Amino acid sequence: MRPNILSMMLVCALFSQGALSHSEHDKARFVAENGQDLGLCDNRLRPCRTIAYAVSRANKGDRVLVAQGRYQIQSQEDLLALLGNLVSVTAGYNRIDLYQSQAPDTHLTFISGVPKDYLQQLSSQGFVPIQDQHPQPDQPLQQKLQRLASLNSQQSAQSCVDGRAGNYACNNVDLVGHLPLTALGNPSSANDIWGHVDLNSGIEYALIGLANGVAVVSLADASAPVLVGRISGQSTIWRDIKVYQYFDSSAGVWRAYAYATADGASEGLSIIDLNQLPAQVSLVKRQMLHGAAHNLYISQLDYSLNIALGGHTPLLHISGASNRFGALHGFSLANPTDLTLDYASPSASRSDYSHDAASLTINDERADSQCQADPSGCLVMLDFNENEFRLWQYTDKVVSQLSQASYANAEYVHSGWWSEDKRYMLVHDELDERRLGLNTTLRVFDISDLSNPRLAATWTGPTRATDHNGFVRGNRYYMSNYERGLTILDISDANSPKEVGFFDTFPASDQTSFNGAWGVYPFLPSGLILVSDVNSGLYILRDNSKQAALAQIGFASDQLQSEEGQSLTLAVQLQRNAPGWVEVGYETLPGSATSQDFSALAGRLSWDTNNSDSQHLNLQILADSLDDEPQESFFVRLFDPRNGATLGQSLVRIDISGKAPSGLIAFTQTELSLLETQQPVSVAVVRSGGSAGALSVSYQLNSQSAQTGEDIVAASGTLHWQDGDNTPRSIVLTPVNDNLSESTESLELVLTALADTRLAEPSRLLISLLDDDSNRAPIVNAGADMQVNTRAVVNVQSASALDDQADLHLVWQQTAGPQVELTSDGTITRFVAPGEAALITLTLTVTDPFGASGSDSLDIQVVAPAPPPASNNSGGSGGGALGILLLLAFSGMIGLDKRRGI
Repeated sequence: MRPNILSMMLVCALFSQGALSHSEHDKARFVAENGQDLGLCDNRLRPCRTIAYAVSRANKGDRVLVAQGRYQIQSQEDLLALLGNLVSVTAGYNRIDLYQSQAPDTHLTFISGVPKDYLQQLSSQGFVPIQDQHPQPDQPLQQKLQRLASLNSQQSAQSCVDGRAGNYACNNVDLVGHLPLTALGNPSSANDIWGHVDLNSGIEYALIGLANGVAVVSLADASAPVLVGRISGQSTIWRDIKVYQYFDSSAGVWRAYAYATADGASEGLSIIDLNQLPAQVSLVKRQMLHGAAHNLYISQLDYSLNIALGGHTPLLHISGASNRFGALHGFSLANPTDLTLDYASPSASRSDYSHDAASLTINDERADSQCQADPSGCLVMLDFNENEFRLWQYTDKVVSQLSQASYANAEYVHSGWWSEDKRYMLVHDELDERRLGLNTTLRVFDISDLSNPRLAATWTGPTRATDHNGFVRGNRYYMSNYERGLTILDISDANSPKEVGFFDTFPASDQTSFNGAWGVYPFLPSGLILVSDVNSGLYILRDNSKQAALAQIGFASDQLQSEEGQSLTLAVQLQRNAPGWVEVGYETLPGSATSQDFSALAGRLSWDTNNSDSQHLNLQILADSLDDEPQESFFVRLFDPRNGATLGQSLVRIDISGKAPSGLIAFTQTELSLLETQQPVSVAVVRSGGSAGALSVSYQLNSQSAQTGEDIVAASGTLHWQDGDNTPRSIVLTPVNDNLSESTESLELVLTALADTRLAEPSRLLISLLDDDSNRAPIVNAGADMQVNTRAVVNVQSASALDDQADLHLVWQQTAGPQVELTSDGTITRFVAPGEAALITLTLTVTDPFGASGSDSLDIQVVAPAPPPASNNSGGSGGGALGILLLLAFSGMIGLDKRRGI
C-alpha cells in the first residue's frame, strides 16, 4: 500500500503560545501590567506594559502574549492592535512560568473599554472583558469600523468625488473593481500581487497571494472580476508571485507560467501553468529549490507583458531562502518548468541575507566606466538586506559587488525600485515608522555613481502608515502604504517627490499596524492598478492623477496592423495642460516577430514649450521569402517621460499580416484517474492560440496494463473544428465494473493530428483505472491525546492517513463534550477550549474516492484552574520568590535567531 501522508498534519499543539519559538517568523512579544514600554518587547524577563506598544514593535507573523492583569482600551489604535490579522494577540499567560502556557481562567487577564461588538472575539483570545463596561466607540470610529466590516462584501465601482469613493477616502483614484477575501477562498489574509496579460487573447489577469495559496482572477470585465482558479498551499502570511511569458515558435502560441514563493512554509517554488486560461489554471509542480523563501524577482523583463527585453535573457532570482543563509541567488528559465541554478552570491553568511531584490540594465555612459558591459549593457542587481542595500553586477553567471549603502536610523531596509531614467532608486524601510515614531518615510538615493549611492531626498507622508512595496511606471511611484492603502507620488523631480493621489483600502485607521495594502502592481497595459489588501482582498483602481499633469504623452491606439515590406507611421500624441518643454523615450520590443521581421528603434522624442503637435515614429517592416508565414507581432513602448509629463497609452502592439493562426489542439490535463465504479466521464479537448480554418484530430484509447473492451469501453474517433470555432470538444470514457480484485491499471488516450492540424502538449493522457474490489479504507491517526487549559486557543495541526489513493477528503467533527466551534484555514484546525473542565473528543474521518473511510479520535482534556487556597494572612512579599522562579525558568533557554521575515 502506498502511503499518502496528509499535509494537514493534525497532532494537537497549543501555539500556547508560550512555547519558545524557533521560527524566524513566529517571534513572541511579551506584555505585563507592571512592565515598561521600552525596546522591542522580545525579552520575557523584561516585558512591555501596553498591548498597543508591543504590537507596534512586532513584525508580521509575530505573536503578542499578554500576562494576567488589568488592561484598558483607550483609543482606536488600542482596539485595532487587538484585532490585527498578521500579529496575533492572546492573553492568559503568567510571568512566573515565562509565558510557557496559556491558561486564561487561571491567569485572569481583564480588559476594559471594549465595544460590545468585540466582547466575544476578545474573550476567544483569552481576555476577560469587564462586564460592567461596554462603551460604544465614538461616532467617527464607529463609522470607520462599520466601513471596515463592510469590506467583507464585494464593493461596486465608485468614482472618486470630493475625496470619497463609496467607503473609501481617496484623491485622484477611482475604484474600478473589488473581490473580497470571501470570494477568494476565504483565507485569513492576502499578501502580494502581480499582473498578467495573455498575449494570445489580450485578457488581463490579477494573481494574488493568499494565506492558503494563490488565486488567479480574470479582469476581462474589470468592474466584475471573476475568480478563475486557486492553487492551494501551506498556511503562511508570506507569498510572492511573478510571471514569465514567452513565444513558443514551435507551437505558434504564447506560453506563460507564474512562480510563487512561500516564507514560513516548506513548499519550495510553486510553478503554475497559465496556458489554459481563461478556462483554468493548474499547478505544474513544486520545485524544491529551497524549503521556504521570502521573495522572488525576474530580471530583464518588460513588466507590462512579462516578456524578455530585446537582446536580454531573463533570470529568476530568489531572496531570503531557507538555504544559503538567505543570500541572493538566481536560476535559468531556459526550461520554464524545471529551473537550474545560474549563479550564487560569492558569499553566503548571516550578513548576506537578502530580503528583496530588483534590477536594472545600465546602458548609458556608466556602462563604459562603472561596470563591465556586454553588448546590451550592465545588469545591476538591487539587493535589500535588512541593514543596508547592495548593488551587484551580474556578468556571465558571476555576481560581484559594486557598492553598499545605508542611512541614518535604518530599522529594516526592506525593498525598493528604480526610476525610469535609471538615475535614482527609491528605498522602503518597513519598521522605521513603528519604532521611531515617524510618519511614512520614503528615501530616494542617487545612483548616478554606481560605486557610491547617495541619499538625495526623503519624502514624508501625512500619516504614520508604514510603507511596504512600490514600483515606478513613467514618472509615477505607486506605493503600497499598509493602513493608508495606495499612495501615488510624482517623481518627475526625484529630488522632491510630491503626492498626487491615494486610495485608502483600510478605512479604520492610518497607523503603523500591518493592516491594509500589502502589494501593488501598476504595469497592466490597460493602465489599471492592482492592489492586494491584507484584510479585504483585491482592488482594481484607476489613476486619474496623470490627467492633471503638465502634459500626457501616448499612442492613439493600442494595436495596429501592417504588411511585410511596408513602412508604418506611428503617431505619438501630446495632450497639453500647460506650457513647458517635455520629452519621452521609446523602444521596440520583439515578440513573435523578431529583429528579422522589423527594424528595431530606440530613442527620445521632445516637444518645445508651446508645441502640442503629434510626432511620428517610422517603423520599417521587413520582407522575407516565406509565403505561408503566420501573423507575427512586436511592440513599441514609451517610457521615462520628463519635465512633468505623464504616460497615457504607453504600449502598442504591431501585428504583421500573415496567415491567421489556426490554433493548436490539446488535452487540458496530463493524467486522469477513473474509478472502476464510475459513470461515463468526459475528457476535454481544446483549441487554443487561434481559430482560423478547419482542424481535425483523431483519438485512440490504447491498452496498457488495462485492456480496452474488458476494463474500459473502447474509444476512438475523430474530432472536427470549423473555421472560427474554438469551443471545446469531449471524448467519453466508460469504465467497466467487474468483480475481480486488481491493482491499479493504466491506459493511454492519444491524439493524432490530421492534415495541417498541429498539436500542443499535452497530446497524450495517461489514465489510471482504480479498482474498488482491492480497495481498502484509509488508516487514520488523529494524533496523541492531550491536556489543555480552559479557554486556551487550541491548534490541531498534525495527523496522518495511510492509503493507496491520492484524492482523500478529510473532515474533523466534534463527537463528545461541550460544543466548540471548529475553524480551519485549510492547514490548521483550531478552536477555543470551553470555560469549564470537560473532555472533548474530536474525530477525524478520511474518505477515499470510492467512498471507503477510516476514522480516529482525539481526546482533549480541558482542565479548569484549581480553587485558590484559603488565605492565612501571613503577609510578606512574594517578590523574591518571583525573581528566583524567573531566573530558574530562564536558565535553560538558548538565544534565538533574530533574523526576521517581514
